[in-house]
Amino acid sequence: MNRTLIISGLLVSVIALTACDRVFQRPADTSGTGPAATEAPDAAVAEPGAQLPVRPESASSGAVIDWEAARRDLASRSADDLEGSFSVQSGGDAPPVPVFLPSGPVAAQSGDVAVRFQPTSDGYYAFFPSEAYDIIVNGTNVVMTEPGAGAAPARTEAFSFQPTTNGAQVAFSRYGADYLVEFECKELVNGMPACITEEEAVAFARDLAISGTR
Repeated sequence: MNRTLIISGLLVSVIALTACDRVFQRPADTSGTGPAATEAPDAAVAEPGAQLPVRPESASSGAVIDWEAARRDLASRSADDLEGSFSVQSGGDAPPVPVFLPSGPVAAQSGDVAVRFQPTSDGYYAFFPSEAYDIIVNGTNVVMTEPGAGAAPARTEAFSFQPTTNGAQVAFSRYGADYLVEFECKELVNGMPACITEEEAVAFARDLAISGTR
């Protein structure tokens, strides 16, 4: 699969471009109260500063993040690896989880397509449009359990694929945080999403790179 994202040359104001990379800057006011829920593309590309949706919560607790390991892995990325890829503001103002974003270069095209990156109180939400499907990457430090279900299941670094009614999603954990990569198909075939295979979805999630940390 060609994992190069085709996006607009006109980006939202939260993203500052440099000659070598695209740096997502944290907005001055981040009032989100939980992980962003997956909505239709129109909702995902709302005007900058709009309140992101909140997932319904059940019992929850905070995760313990291995920041030292995250910083070590970010520092190990080579200059060649970083060139042309996304990077995120690091340090005390960074999101409360290590940030994973696409590692490959981004080829801009003409048009007016909104790319979103939004830190939240528990993690972050990123939206990337492409031709066949839109991609949403969520990271959270909240451990969610169903009411009455007892302890949360053990985290795993394995990539877990699951088809959805409008595409597919891949879940994984790193450094104590949980991540969900969602693929929303723009067209259905016989009423079913068929824009991405399990192999392609897992490969995309596996190629995400740590791009920012505290």
